[in-house]
Amino acid sequence: MQYYVKAVWAGAIAFLGPIAGALALPDVGFGDLSAGVWVGAAVLGLVAAGGVLGWQAAPPTISTSVRP
Repeated sequence: MQYYVKAVWAGAIAFLGPIAGALALPDVGFGDLSAGVWVGAAVLGLVAAGGVLGWQAAPPTISTSVRP
């Protein structure tokens, strides 16, 4: 699997985590979510995707054992 696909999956899962957590509350819908929840989810998604890209696309001299 290409590391770009891994980064997209990591970003999507990290983005949906806070959304799912907020929607798990009773009587809360998408319209009830504050801007902070959306911004937090977006930041988490970007950090997760960037982290995967950073590990997977690192030059061999500084790479870790995470490569496939």
